[in-house]
Amino acid sequence: MGEPDRLEREIEEILGKIENFPAPNSRRARKLRTQPVADAFARRVRAVVRDLSRISVSQVMLFSFLIILGSFFFRGAGVVTAWALYGGVILLIVSFAIMMFGNRGRLSRSHQKTVWRSRNVSYGTYARPTVRGRVGQPTPTLLIRIRRWWAHRMNRSRP
Repeated sequence: MGEPDRLEREIEEILGKIENFPAPNSRRARKLRTQPVADAFARRVRAVVRDLSRISVSQVMLFSFLIILGSFFFRGAGVVTAWALYGGVILLIVSFAIMMFGNRGRLSRSHQKTVWRSRNVSYGTYARPTVRGRVGQPTPTLLIRIRRWWAHRMNRSRP
């Protein structure tokens, strides 16, 4: 029987503390201490990250291919072109791996369910015939077919 009494006491303590809350005007009146150097640095970092987030993986692959191609054309320029070639190859391999395996854990936009008024809503391609003649099922792109093949191959090799 001690349980309801304890709960009532705790509720009354919480309600008593709520009455001591500062008024909304006094809460707004408090100013945050500004640190101009730290704020400027944080704004600059956010701007750089925002700019970097606009770069896609395919753009990185294209850039690495251009680095490799440029280092082949300017081979006589010295040791810098050799390092550019190595860097371009590494960047190409890493960006290809990210493109192939990077989206494995997340659902793509087309696979997410949208619920509106307790009903599932899908914005798929309805009544649009595909190459194979099936309605509503677009043909997979080459990249999707390669990913499926690779996933099937990897699943077969596991014991």
